[in-house]
Amino acid sequence: MPDDDFDELARHLRQGDAGREVRAEAEENESLTELQRRRHQDLADVARAAMHRGDKLTLVVGGLTLAHPVAAVGADYLTMETGDGTIDVRLDAAVLTIEPRTSGGKSARPGSTTFRARLAEHEAGGAWLEVVTSDGQRIAGRIVVAATDHIALTDDSGAVSYVPVAATTVIFSRIPPRRS
Repeated sequence: MPDDDFDELARHLRQGDAGREVRAEAEENESLTELQRRRHQDLADVARAAMHRGDKLTLVVGGLTLAHPVAAVGADYLTMETGDGTIDVRLDAAVLTIEPRTSGGKSARPGSTTFRARLAEHEAGGAWLEVVTSDGQRIAGRIVVAATDHIALTDDSGAVSYVPVAATTVIFSRIPPRRS
């Protein structure tokens, strides 16, 4: 059989019923594969992929709506940049809305892998923070202890507030001014 005949047969098979069936089956397999991949993602995977693509993330958590650039994504939290500070958000307490963008993605890793480790980092840093709880309460102070199930914050008067880690949803912190 000459090459032209093979080409004609191949074209006929691709464009005919057999070709349509094969394409439909391939599309269905791709859809099922994508669905299976999405079923195995957690919120950190979703947020990390959005950050890499440069998508706009809006988070609703503790009565707040936050829409700032994502600086890094850990295992169970993300950090947003505000220009003069950072916001750490526990992912299991937030509702994420993602708007696709065509540019601006980045790749970044947080200093701390988990939210619990991030709390210990704030303790070590001694910076003034504002902690927001799941019911929207705001507590300002410095973390003096990041214990296994709570943080202890002290304010300027010396009063100590004990906040369960499970209720800690957002932490606002200021970036200290750079010294030249």
